[in-house]
Amino acid sequence: MQQQKVVIIGGGFAGIRTALDLVKTGTCEVVLISQNPNFEYYPGLHKMIGIHDSVVVQVPLATIFEGKSISLVYEKVIGVDIHTKTVTTEHAPYQADYVILAMGSQTEYFGIAGLPEMAFGFKSVAEARKLRNHIEDMFAKHVKTDKAESVVGLHMVIVGAGPNGVDLAGEIAALNKSLAKKYGVIESLITVDLIEAASRVLAMLPEPVSHRVEKRLRDLGVTVLCNRDLKRQESWTVELADMTMGAKTVVWTAGIITNELVKKIEGLTLMKKNRVAVDEFLQVKGAQNIFCVGDVADTPYAGLAQTALYDGEYVASVIMNKISGQKFHAYTPKPNAFNIGVGPMWSVMQVGSFVSYGFFPYVFRSLIDIKFFLSILPVKQVWKLFFKKAS
Repeated sequence: MQQQKVVIIGGGFAGIRTALDLVKTGTCEVVLISQNPNFEYYPGLHKMIGIHDSVVVQVPLATIFEGKSISLVYEKVIGVDIHTKTVTTEHAPYQADYVILAMGSQTEYFGIAGLPEMAFGFKSVAEARKLRNHIEDMFAKHVKTDKAESVVGLHMVIVGAGPNGVDLAGEIAALNKSLAKKYGVIESLITVDLIEAASRVLAMLPEPVSHRVEKRLRDLGVTVLCNRDLKRQESWTVELADMTMGAKTVVWTAGIITNELVKKIEGLTLMKKNRVAVDEFLQVKGAQNIFCVGDVADTPYAGLAQTALYDGEYVASVIMNKISGQKFHAYTPKPNAFNIGVGPMWSVMQVGSFVSYGFFPYVFRSLIDIKFFLSILPVKQVWKLFFKKAS
């Protein structure tokens, strides 16, 4: 059987899952194009901020695909022709039989003045590292400053009380206590605010869960302010609808939008958050053999790692069945379970109607992390990542 060429744009959850599944058959020539030579494990970014001993947040794509017949191209894609199935990077065009759009998402600032320039993002390893260094720098700088300046310098504002914001707020609160001891800073000078436009934190979960998580945040020392919209950010100043406050650290987790590349591709129908309209097989509507997976596809549960992995597995099966001439079933959206950290060694987990809080969900979350890496790496590699450094 003649090999079919598949070009995958994006080295995130969906991209690597699709590539690994496709290469198993030997019927595809797979090219994966990514600007980032590393796969970044976004669910682990919060650990870079906190006080954890072992942190696994990125793995080189070359390590994941070592020994596999996958061509890696580390370049920026500047265009895609969905009719000729041509993917163009800054240096070369790539013709394919199948194209998979798996570019993921990026931060959306909703046109709020000052936000892109002044706020910290939290969607990459580089951004997490920058934020962690900044927070420690604030403690180092404000050990001996006067009270008024210290209150502003040690005021941290997280905007957005979804899973990322809640997770981050809990980790920052714990980190602050550790840094206060390290630098001899009075804890009463430190403030952590979590700002949310909706009426409660984790609005996608049942109300009792939100209330329990909010209590946990307050116990950690986080001030939760719901029903607040950020209007503007200026240097050292955050303006909400009903108040203005001084803060040298503002982290924006309240908005994501599909990677900007989709706006440059002619023939796509863009829906909410610039997600691409797809048919019942995750193909671009009106195009054959151009697929969207993960955050790019306009599906009910897009935006989470679980969905991206599920989409990648599904599209790989569709392509393999197409190549072999077999039938394939329509895409069925799969509801997600949630396991969201709220400070060290504490999580909330919801699977269907089952909800659990505390240490057990935290342990289970760690096992989920390990299970994922076992699905993309040899056992020996996973052992080195998670246990060798900690021992």
